[in-house]
Amino acid sequence: MSRRELAEAVNQYLWRTTGKEVHLDVDTLRRYENGQPRWPGADYRDGLRAVLGVGSDADLGFHPTRRGRTAAPTHDVGAWIATWAHKDAVASADSEIPATAIDLLCRAVLSYPPAEGGLDRLERARPAVAGAFASYQAGSFEAAALRASKALAALRSAEHGRATTDARVRALAYQVAAIVLSKAGRTDIAWIAADRGVAAAEASNDACLRLSLLRTAAFSMAAAGHRGDALVTIKTATREFQGRMSRTMTSAAVYGTILLTGAVLLAGAGDQKAAATYLDEAQRAAMVTDTDRNDLWTAFGPTNVAIHRANVAAAAGDMDTVLAVGGPLRVEHLPAERRVRLHLDVARASLAAGDHGDALATLVRAEAAAPSQVRHHHITKDVVTSLITEAVRRPGPELTRLAGLVGVPTT
Repeated sequence: MSRRELAEAVNQYLWRTTGKEVHLDVDTLRRYENGQPRWPGADYRDGLRAVLGVGSDADLGFHPTRRGRTAAPTHDVGAWIATWAHKDAVASADSEIPATAIDLLCRAVLSYPPAEGGLDRLERARPAVAGAFASYQAGSFEAAALRASKALAALRSAEHGRATTDARVRALAYQVAAIVLSKAGRTDIAWIAADRGVAAAEASNDACLRLSLLRTAAFSMAAAGHRGDALVTIKTATREFQGRMSRTMTSAAVYGTILLTGAVLLAGAGDQKAAATYLDEAQRAAMVTDTDRNDLWTAFGPTNVAIHRANVAAAAGDMDTVLAVGGPLRVEHLPAERRVRLHLDVARASLAAGDHGDALATLVRAEAAAPSQVRHHHITKDVVTSLITEAVRRPGPELTRLAGLVGVPTT
């Protein structure tokens, strides 16, 4: 490719996958080739990796400068464009700026900021929590991590300044932090965040919020390798809450959502019968909500129960059921994170059925909806690896691009 062709391909890729209008040009590429700068912005590195089909920034010849991993200003972390915690982008212990949004979130959970609390900081925390959940449900885990970090920093600083904080806001801030950290593989810190969230939920005297946080705590336990403890937590919590399940739409939603988490964990443990029981009980909760809702950011309703039926079937290797349940399911109205999770299961089911074209098309469609979620999910790597291994001819441009993003060699 000429420099002009490469620049246009990167600009088009970033527009298609992120909606950002960037203007990489020939002169900028020439400066990259000459080593000036040695560490371009995150978007440009992402686009170049994707178009050129490489797995890491080092493969492009890019290396971090002494100032840190990005050119982000040290005085305004909120303006920092976050990147994912790649294996070649780990913050050093004495770095002023964390390497990634995930590193920043870990620091927000573990740090004890100076006492600078006040009402203004608490008022900034509330929209940051809402924005973190919205970003997560949009499939942008990096943005969710960044917003959760800002919320936690404000809350912890206010608490140390002896300002009274809203227990509900604290619980939700730790909840979204735990969810994102679990997805990023930082299970040890996710568990800490989830435990703090449960404590805050209990202090709020809100039974629905407590059940929602217990679900997140159970998920964090399982992600850390404690599936048995997680299932005990879910069983105890649902048994305690069952009597009030039908009181409100929110109570039905949080009850049904924790059952869905239990069903997935049971399916992963090979107990399909118990998983089916949990799914049926979740279906009963969905009959109470009657429609797909998003109470406490659960995205719960009949459609989400169907998505989890497909997920449980996939865990059992029943790909025919995945295609039968998930293939015709209408999910356009759900948050991107839920839609994409179904697409990933349908992609691997299509692969198992021998329909390689549909498997690839489903992955490409999913990545366009939520690039961050798709690129860092193990199903994506598994499907791409199989597609390349079983290909009868040289991989096409889309498969090559996806292979580069997930670090799968094409030869």
